[in-house]
Amino acid sequence: MKNNNTSSLSLQLNSTLIGIMLSDGSLYKSSPKSNVRFEMSFGEKYRELAFHIGDLFKDYMSNPVKSLEVKGVNKSYINYRLKTKTLSIFNPYHDMFYKLNPDTNKYTKIVPENIIELMDPIVLAYLIQGDGNFDKGRNRVRIYTNSYKKSEVENLALAINTKLNIYTAPLLDRKDQWILTIGAKNLDLLRSLVQPHFHSSMLYRIGL
Repeated sequence: MKNNNTSSLSLQLNSTLIGIMLSDGSLYKSSPKSNVRFEMSFGEKYRELAFHIGDLFKDYMSNPVKSLEVKGVNKSYINYRLKTKTLSIFNPYHDMFYKLNPDTNKYTKIVPENIIELMDPIVLAYLIQGDGNFDKGRNRVRIYTNSYKKSEVENLALAINTKLNIYTAPLLDRKDQWILTIGAKNLDLLRSLVQPHFHSSMLYRIGL
């Protein structure tokens, strides 16, 4: 793996970050001209995934993944937090995944317009590990892309179809919210492509 003195991530880590960013990852910059840090928060049952991703990005972190006690109304629970250093190496990813709303002066997370150029098995593997769900009743994988616009979800489906030959269909989940589905006929191909890039604790998301 390349260290933080290089100008770009390794090809594998590049795809990993893109997949994570399509799901639950965040990139933060304190001002328009500042450098960027990668952040992620994990629930208690995703401890193994948190430390796995922390290990992948350890060269860019000052501190390892931290466990924090979060107090709820009735009980406390553990949350795992990953945070890298603020580095220029992450700047292109912020440009790729965030669009500035001039009215609110706030950034909105988007599906990169060139996602078809970025899609590969690693990207899809980390997207499913973050937002995937195996529907036993219909023997299919669902990917909860609810936060994105319909056109973005369609673009993401097209990228998976075109680059990986996996038929993926947008499905209306609820009002103005769209998810992706990968049906039973494509499960064997999906698993053969993404399983090598899955952490063992997350294989249930593709029904294994």
